[in-house]
Amino acid sequence: MEIQNIRLPPLSLVTFEKTFSNIPHHFQLDDVLAVLVVAAVLSTLWYLGLFWEKPDPHLYKLFERPQAHMTDAGATKGTRDIGEKLGQIGADVVIFWGSQSGTAERNRLSKEIRQRFGKKALAADASDYESASIGNIPTSNLAVFIVSTFGEGDPSDNLQDLWSWLETAKGTPFSSLKYVALGLGNSNYKYFNAVVDVVASKLNTLGAQCLLPIGKADDAQGQTEEHYLDFKAALFQLFKDKMGFEEHDPVYEPAITLVEDNSLEPIDVYNGEPWSPNKDRKTARIMSPVHSLPIKATRELFDDSKDRNFIHMEVDLSEYPGLKYKTGDHLGIWPENPKPEVERLLRSLGKLSAASSPVSLRSLDEETKLKVPTPTTLEALFGNYLEICAAVPRETIASLVQFAPTSAAKDVLTAISNDKAAYEKLSDSMYLNLGRLLEYTAPGEGAWKDIPLSLVVEALPAMQPRYYSISSSSVVHARQIAITAVVSDKKMQGEAIIPGLCTNHLLGLQRSFLGEPGSMQTTINAHVRKSTFKMPASMAQPIIMVAAGTGVAPFRAFLQERERLSKMGREIGRTILFFGCRNEKQDFLYANELREWASIPEMSLSVITAFSRPDDGEKVYVQDRVKECADEVCDLITDKEASFYICDSAAMARDVSKVVGEQVQQRLGLDEMRLREFMDKQKRIRRWQQDVWG
Repeated sequence: MEIQNIRLPPLSLVTFEKTFSNIPHHFQLDDVLAVLVVAAVLSTLWYLGLFWEKPDPHLYKLFERPQAHMTDAGATKGTRDIGEKLGQIGADVVIFWGSQSGTAERNRLSKEIRQRFGKKALAADASDYESASIGNIPTSNLAVFIVSTFGEGDPSDNLQDLWSWLETAKGTPFSSLKYVALGLGNSNYKYFNAVVDVVASKLNTLGAQCLLPIGKADDAQGQTEEHYLDFKAALFQLFKDKMGFEEHDPVYEPAITLVEDNSLEPIDVYNGEPWSPNKDRKTARIMSPVHSLPIKATRELFDDSKDRNFIHMEVDLSEYPGLKYKTGDHLGIWPENPKPEVERLLRSLGKLSAASSPVSLRSLDEETKLKVPTPTTLEALFGNYLEICAAVPRETIASLVQFAPTSAAKDVLTAISNDKAAYEKLSDSMYLNLGRLLEYTAPGEGAWKDIPLSLVVEALPAMQPRYYSISSSSVVHARQIAITAVVSDKKMQGEAIIPGLCTNHLLGLQRSFLGEPGSMQTTINAHVRKSTFKMPASMAQPIIMVAAGTGVAPFRAFLQERERLSKMGREIGRTILFFGCRNEKQDFLYANELREWASIPEMSLSVITAFSRPDDGEKVYVQDRVKECADEVCDLITDKEASFYICDSAAMARDVSKVVGEQVQQRLGLDEMRLREFMDKQKRIRRWQQDVWG
């Protein structure tokens, strides 16, 4: 709404007399005053309306912590100088953790340093301190940098300030700094652990001394935990050899307490309903609240598939008017742990009879934030809020040794926690979650009854959502979301199988919805996460899509939307879908829909398949098909301003990107530098987008 600038005449005694000279005599003074009051209120509201859309520059004051302005006697003044901070608290080690999350992990490392060596370690967020003050860290102290790499070699949000400062810093301001560094990354991505390489190089250039080889954890094969343990072992050896720290056996110190409280009413207890920790502003902008969404429809995409289940599921948003999504967004699903695994863990802990009793949790120190809701029950805690089906890392196994109920159990736990080969052998032969490990080392109900519940809760990670690309268009189905999933079970040596937690949860819900015996639950705890994986604003702009398996999900949504708009008379640009799967009979997802859309002339769609396990002929992958169609693909990218999309594994995306880059380079005659500039520009202007994982 446009607001015009209106000038009001000044109010004076003369205008007052003229205004009220014609008021009938039967009006009393009270009537006049009442009219004036109403007029004043309306005028005020009108005036405020002029500025209703303007933000209040002092609004942030309402959200400031009042204690930040209080000065208690003896309180330590906050500082942004990390060297000064270490002196104030008497810390010998500072751990800079550059990750989108990782709070629990960095506190875990600082806590273990205290337990094993009796030394204070500060777990620090680099953004809380002036980057230049790192040079003030005493030479007798050690800095530990543990940093993640994201996207195109980007640092985490909380490392951005240090990252920018390192780019421009000169001289040798870090000549007294001694440090070690570990990178967290995934070798399936092009810029594997690029951040730790850049940070270490810059620190060295500024005069710092690195005391250990740079560690690089690789999550491509789920080895991050093992690589972290290797790094930690080298770090602890450094403490003993170079810093004179004396190591002793750690004694468990609880960070939280659990208290049974039967005075609580059921309505006061979290019993499995949606819950997630408080979000920061950035997270809140891109994620909706978690809701319990009713399943509206579901079906198997391949009824005759022998070894895999392909699930198409649709959930209804009608009960939540404020919950919306856009084509290309993700649905985050919060799974539930299987009841047999919950009962197995409770049985070993001797808590089956107390499973439904209310318990309250409380943090015992400032650094530990509760990762689960409280009050709750053990049944809900292990069923909904903690990842009890996750593989048990060696570090957790080591923490169980001191509570082993028998000498035999202690020997087994000690062996597999200290010997990586022994741990891997056991992991390959059985489904090694916490409940099964306890049962394996000391069978029998209540065998582990003396282990502190606080240790169990601290050791288990919080339940995390699993994200699925939405396979429906918000233009076509505004109040309904579709997802596509394949049930993923990992087969181990022998008969062992590790079931995919969320996909098997969806499979169970599907069977319940379709009327098979079992649970009657027909809702999913889920939330919408905004995505930048979007079609161009103009439907006339060409698009090229590359997918394998369930990676076709967002492209089904794209094509569903383009079909609807074509029927409304909108011009649809050239559209190509490269789709890879095993073969046409096993997992050619949405084949009938794709063929129907390809038959509509107005959609200008070509569906080009690549079968890796064909009934006859040689295996072909999507990058091979892209190369075969390189002439049209390159023409669309370089001359027709086409948008290029990839959705599937990071490894596939890397192979496809390589093929396209080579073909563009060849046709445009670019050297490596100019090719990278071209590709970077495509990504910057959103004409090259990837939605990939693993």
